Amino acid sequence: MISAITYNLKGEIQPTTALPAGLFGVKVSGVLLAQAVRVFLGNQRAGTAKTLTRKDINRTKAKWFKQKGTGRARHGSRSAPIFVGGGISHGPDGTQNFSLTMPDKMKRAAFLGALSLKAADKKVFVITNPEKSAGKTKDATNIFVKIGKGKNLVVVDEKVTGFARAIRNIPLITVAKAQSLNTYAVMTAGNLVLTPGAITEMTKIYAK
Repeated sequence: MISAITYNLKGEIQPTTALPAGLFGVKVSGVLLAQAVRVFLGNQRAGTAKTLTRKDINRTKAKWFKQKGTGRARHGSRSAPIFVGGGISHGPDGTQNFSLTMPDKMKRAAFLGALSLKAADKKVFVITNPEKSAGKTKDATNIFVKIGKGKNLVVVDEKVTGFARAIRNIPLITVAKAQSLNTYAVMTAGNLVLTPGAITEMTKIYAK
């Protein structure tokens, strides 16, 4: 059985929580994970980088020195790419497109693989009764002292607005809803912290 270490709002250890095998017990493909991360990062790129070509350089277009008699190679203006301060040859022009696509089945398999990898590494934690939180940040710090320092991705459900408000100002903590998760977010998080309601929502959305 796949299980997760569980804490209450006071940071006290509780009986472990069983995790659904449809989410946290699937086969992990490293190649698929790498592809999903590459697709995600590629789609975040704006593609607006642009360099100046020789026609864009604001330098004199006059011939630098005479054609013959100097013993040097012949040259035209100083805006040529071979000179310092000249234009860039074959540089980006601001129209490049880095967007990538991935079939939905592969995307889903990569995401479930990321969840399963976290569970296998014992980096999935559950918070019991988060709806009882008063929304105070100082009351939520005990939990993350026990979980450990580092980047934590906390997945909450709609019913725990107080708990979500309490933890959003704690450094290195990212709060997310079940429907907004992706492979990159899971892979880059040190720990995955879940509320019981979030597990239920994730099962409905992602489990087979």
